Amino acid sequence: MSDPIPVPPWSEADRLAALARYRVMDTPREADFDDIVKVAAQICGVPMALISLVDSERQWFKAAVGIEAPQTPREIAFCAHAIQQTGIFTVGDARQDPRFSANPLVTGDPNLRFYAGAPLETADGLPLGTLCVLDTEPRELTPEQNFALQTLARQVMTQLDLRRALAAQRDADVRHRQILESAVDYGIITMDLSGHVTGWNAGATQVLGWTEAEMLGETCARFFTPEDRAQSVPENEIRNALAVGSTADERWHLRADGTRFWASGRMMALRDDAGATIGLLKILRDQTDLHLATEHRELVAMEQTHRIKNILSIVQAVVSQSLRHAASPQAALSVIAERLKALGGAQDLLAAKPGATALLAEAARAAISGSGADVRRFDINGPSVELGPRTTVGLSLALHELTTNAVKYGALSNDEGRVVLDWSVDADMLRLTWREMGGPPVSAPSRTGFGTRLIQSLMPSGSGASATFDYAPHGVVWVLDGPVAGMSRT
Repeated sequence: MSDPIPVPPWSEADRLAALARYRVMDTPREADFDDIVKVAAQICGVPMALISLVDSERQWFKAAVGIEAPQTPREIAFCAHAIQQTGIFTVGDARQDPRFSANPLVTGDPNLRFYAGAPLETADGLPLGTLCVLDTEPRELTPEQNFALQTLARQVMTQLDLRRALAAQRDADVRHRQILESAVDYGIITMDLSGHVTGWNAGATQVLGWTEAEMLGETCARFFTPEDRAQSVPENEIRNALAVGSTADERWHLRADGTRFWASGRMMALRDDAGATIGLLKILRDQTDLHLATEHRELVAMEQTHRIKNILSIVQAVVSQSLRHAASPQAALSVIAERLKALGGAQDLLAAKPGATALLAEAARAAISGSGADVRRFDINGPSVELGPRTTVGLSLALHELTTNAVKYGALSNDEGRVVLDWSVDADMLRLTWREMGGPPVSAPSRTGFGTRLIQSLMPSGSGASATFDYAPHGVVWVLDGPVAGMSRT
């Protein structure tokens, strides 16, 4: 009577899961495994040997000698019994063993009599199958043959583990490559320690323009600008990455077509498991739009700060001088309000147009109408001229003062007077003339009032503009001369 089958220390579900992780079932024959079964048959002096892997329904042969069938049902498999045992499972004469005497593999082809199987166990003791030897004659193995069979079984597991590790590495490489190739917004470049390219993803091609074939073996200096190459920036970046492990890369780079883009990224040292530096990794991204937008915001912020300072200085001058020359606080408040209103109108013009500039004609009409004068009593003519922010504010306040004075004392103080405001450009020089006519007779004032002093000082120094007054008897004439380039810039 045969011994009862022992209860194994593992579950069938765990064993099947382990077998599935090796992904070896139904794979093609491999020479390394074929050699092992041939050696096993020779050592044991038998005609048949198998590497048998047992799943839930069958035993499948990864390698076989002396047997043509690729598999057999599990219910008739000797190996299904062998995996339940520890050590080598031996059947000396299957005809005399009640577990196998009626087995079709014993009663029919191939008429098995002898079986010895060494388990193929994972590192955590889960049997996947056996390395077994078979014969059509009863026999027993010698201790030396048993030892050899167990040794060869461990070699089978070594090959299976190696095969699994290589497959996992291939999968990891595929995933890694897919990740790199999918990161098309990022240029990911590997280099040797001297900076020569060893790897180049699709993102690098999209960002930089060169293909991997064009860049392999080339130095990374190829996509640095000439001025950076002249200053050894590529070499310094490599040296810093090797010294500290990682260095930032925020600078202009070159594309294959010669255009430039602002790269944002890092260069890092690549190290193996032992910590030895084996290469370099450079990751970069095209951030040109963001960089230019940031530069623009910084420029706008600087311009706004500068403009606010200019406005505050003008407001301070307007308030202090108005208070100093006003007959009463109430009169001063009225004058200040009118002058600040003109200043606000100029700012509204500047804010309405990108670039903080204004057309001369628009600024003139806004200043005149904002002063309460009838624009229909003005003849306004001149070509299109663009003024910078400070020139726009200065001219607007000057025209406000001129209009206010004309309404109070000059050509607009009666019903017949008019004002001609015209300008022309000759050789990049602007001449603007304010000419009053039809008003009361004019004489030069005995002292210079605040309005006059304000008009004379309003043009920004950087514009290159200058102004003159002429108190002709027929009416005030004010002439502004200046270069168009300077007045459009400031």
